[in-house]
Amino acid sequence: MIVLSRLHARSITLAMLAWFPTAAAAADRSAFFVSHASSIEDTCLDVDTRSLPFSCHRVSDGEQTVVAVRDFKRTWNADHSSFSKLTVVLPESPRVGQVFTIGEQGVRAFFSNGASAFAGKSGCYSTAATGEVTVDAVERHRVEVSLRATFTLASPLDWPGDCNVPVSIHRAIKARSANITELGAWEGRPHADDSPFVEAHP
Repeated sequence: MIVLSRLHARSITLAMLAWFPTAAAAADRSAFFVSHASSIEDTCLDVDTRSLPFSCHRVSDGEQTVVAVRDFKRTWNADHSSFSKLTVVLPESPRVGQVFTIGEQGVRAFFSNGASAFAGKSGCYSTAATGEVTVDAVERHRVEVSLRATFTLASPLDWPGDCNVPVSIHRAIKARSANITELGAWEGRPHADDSPFVEAHP
């Protein structure tokens, strides 16, 4: 569930629509985790403008656990289809009951959403400013975590008013195991010549 300030009712509606399908739309959702991986690197925002909503979601080899959620909402009008991505980085081999604070022990979170047809030209993105991650379950092929985090959003093109309301995400994530070599651009492993449009579509 996404919770915003009570003073911004319209923003609440818009934020929730980015996550939940309406009667006129169909959603593709996936949640996965990758061990021995890394994401949300220190320099991940040192990219061209159009890549800003996607660059910190990219997954590489490393020494941590990456938990990722990828949502795509299809509509009859392709120009209105949208993406929403959430990536969380935890220490390697998390244990049930552990509670990690964002910013400590290398724990990080990144969120972005926008119109898929206008990838990198619309929507919002941000690393988590504050929050925590609770590890609820750990199995060989499954991890469950609960995220409570606040994101101070930014617009890729610095459009005023689009992303000026911080968003708080409270979400339980049930993720299946994935092999990093099997991930594609949508999940966070684009090829060097892939465009942001490819990263915005499953």
